[in-house]
Amino acid sequence: MSHTVLLGQIEHETNTFSSLPTGMTAFADASLHYGDAVVEDLAGTNTAIGGFLRVADEADWDVVPTVAADATPGGRVTADARETLLEAVLAGIETTDPDGVLLALHGAMVTEAAPDGDGYILERVRRAVGADVPVMASLDLHANVSDRMIRHADGLFGYDTYPHVDIGGTGETAARAMAATLAGDLDPEVVGERAPLLPPLPALRTAEEPMRSLLVAAADAEDEAVPDVSVFGGFAHADVDHAGVSVVGVADRSHAEDTRETCRALADEAYERRGTFDRDYTSVAAAAAEAADWDADDPLLLADISDNPGGGSAQDGTVLLAALLEAGVEDAAVATIYDPAAVDAAVAAGVGEEVSVSLGGRSGENGDPLDVTGRVRLLSDGTYRNRGPMSTGLQVSFGRTARIEVDWIDVLVCSHRQQPYDPEAFRSQGITPEEARILVLKSTVHYRAGFDPLVGAISEVATPGLCRPDLSAFEYEHVPRPIYPLDDGV
Repeated sequence: MSHTVLLGQIEHETNTFSSLPTGMTAFADASLHYGDAVVEDLAGTNTAIGGFLRVADEADWDVVPTVAADATPGGRVTADARETLLEAVLAGIETTDPDGVLLALHGAMVTEAAPDGDGYILERVRRAVGADVPVMASLDLHANVSDRMIRHADGLFGYDTYPHVDIGGTGETAARAMAATLAGDLDPEVVGERAPLLPPLPALRTAEEPMRSLLVAAADAEDEAVPDVSVFGGFAHADVDHAGVSVVGVADRSHAEDTRETCRALADEAYERRGTFDRDYTSVAAAAAEAADWDADDPLLLADISDNPGGGSAQDGTVLLAALLEAGVEDAAVATIYDPAAVDAAVAAGVGEEVSVSLGGRSGENGDPLDVTGRVRLLSDGTYRNRGPMSTGLQVSFGRTARIEVDWIDVLVCSHRQQPYDPEAFRSQGITPEEARILVLKSTVHYRAGFDPLVGAISEVATPGLCRPDLSAFEYEHVPRPIYPLDDGV
């Protein structure tokens, strides 16, 4: 018997400390597909929708693609964008009466009218399909999982890696659980437990402790009756009452309580090891000095972990670039600074011409505008396709982009905020990353999937952006207290 399964994606990681609203233009600038284009553009990619589609082909489902939308992290999603995207999913439900619904969500979406954006979506979908139609969703490892999300889903499946190289695999896991449910082999229930922990993003890298062993233990608890146990690190830059670490299991109802105990044990272990989430970071001055002295054959990579657009920062920070220029660093490449006006100036000047611009610093988050003069080396539409391990095959874009050489430093200036985690971010602009002496990236962890094999060393540089790991710099109003590391003695 063939089943009809509806697919949809509405993803956003919301940094509530950002003043940049996320509307439909932000989704259109990043990744927005409707109807058949969802299949045409995402089939074969390492994305959750790509994973759904691989299993759908195996199971011979009748697939109903509705919308696939993902915006670069930023401020709250507007009510208009939320309803526009959700309406595409609800219209598909109304016209096709599906047997199951598979959604690709993030888990840390905050909207203007709903702090729990993902819970809102799941509740609306549940209301539309009724209690008997299974609704399952893939989630980012940085999801802040709410009770509302658990209540309205039959399955919540988190990425197990950071960098997220298993997004497509997570989609497949969710879809296989859906197939088992539709076949009558699984009667799923979602259970979850929390820990009073709010780790900064770099500490959640899954190749290191404590996440590495927590995820191994979660995987060891999985079997046919328990298709998934996920450890969610949460997203510390969303000030909501369900922020923080959680452990969520999907189990047959006959194993639900045992799975809940497993989740509780893992949450307790995460809390007991809370001190191992603490990290040391490189200062801007130390990073500039290191770059000035670097003489190894392979590049030094400086990760501007605080001005990461992938966590909602403005991507227009100038603090690190200013320090490199002051230190006289040469043969360096910077990706990327968001400044559409500077791009316009470069376009007006033309390739090969000199241009003077007041670069970046518009948001006031990570330095002031930097007055520079450089030569325009390349102009492009900023579009490329990921070839590294993360989101392989996905087309992304910086928007119109200028490569400006300033005092022997190639600076990529973009018109769309987009995290430069794939080496194609450089190659698409005529720069071979492994041949540079110094690479600078505005990314927190994701870059490691593609760049680790190319560089000689990495320094995580703590600049003043909205993804800074020092959480004491932010004024929290809604996060449940007490919570580590915000409160003493927790």
